[in-house]
Order: sequence, then structure tokens, then C-alpha cells
Amino acid sequence: MRTMAKALGVLLVVAFAAGLWDARYGQEERRPARSAPFRTAAVEEERSPRTAPELVAVEAVDRDGYDRVVFTFDGSRPGYRVRYVDQVSDQAGKRLPLRGEAFLEVAFEPARARSAAGEPTFSPASLTPGFADLRQVRFAGDFEGEVTFGIGAAGRRGFRVSELRDPTRVAIDVR
Repeated sequence: MRTMAKALGVLLVVAFAAGLWDARYGQEERRPARSAPFRTAAVEEERSPRTAPELVAVEAVDRDGYDRVVFTFDGSRPGYRVRYVDQVSDQAGKRLPLRGEAFLEVAFEPARARSAAGEPTFSPASLTPGFADLRQVRFAGDFEGEVTFGIGAAGRRGFRVSELRDPTRVAIDVR
């Protein structure tokens, strides 16, 4: 019993000393995460989740200095491709009319935006917020594991893509 008490005492002293050491020397300066720079070149991230994430919401947010489109998914993060194009086409190849002077094509793969019964898993299919930079977000299709959107912007001043968690989201900032 006495040996066990000694061992417990030594353990407590070591734990206390380790705690003091960590409190004094263990904390490095933590810098806040820096946002990715705005760019005009295409951004692509490939992923291969077992099941295609389901798109459950799309929203537009007006931020100071830029506008944001947030795509929320149920499940893991999908792969994505975001790029400026002369015009966005739907999945039948027809031109998708969008408000704005510059157009982003956003494709998520694998992903799905329709239930097994063919009903949309999110709403609305079109957002027209009228923000300074973001003019319109429009659903272009869901075909063979690829969900596509068009974004109409005021100009071709750049975009950036951020991945967010809890819930799974992909945010596209436009300016």
C-alpha cells in the first residue's frame, strides 16, 4: 500500500511539473489563419468519398469588401472546380442566362442535389441578391454525380475558395 502511495505521489509531482512547464514554455505564438488570396485562375480540388455528399443549402452573404456564396453539404466534402468562363452552360449544353459581366462555373464532384425520387435537396435554385459584386447564383444541373452552378459577378476581379466544417461547406468569395 505504501509503495502505491509513493508511486501516486511521484505521478502527481511529475504531472504538476509538466503542467507548469507547458504553461510557461509550451505555448507558441498562434497566428490566425490567413485567407487564400483572390485569384482569376481556375481552382480545382479532387476527392473520392465513398458516397456522394448531398447539397442541402445555398446562400449568399454580403461581406465587407467581397460577397460570399456558401454551399452546404450533408456528408463529406466533395471535390470541386471553380473557374471563369465566357458563359455557363446547363448540363444539356444550353447557355444558362446569368446577371453580371463575368461568370464563374462551379462544379462539385462527386455530389448530388436531387433525392432518389428526383426532388431537389436544396432551395432556392436561383439567388439574385443584387450585392455590389455578386449578381446571381443559379443551379445549372445535377448529372452523373456532378452538381453545377453558375455565378454572375459584376466583374472579373477575382475569387477565392474556402472549405469550412461543422457542417461541411464550400464558400466562394467574389469581388
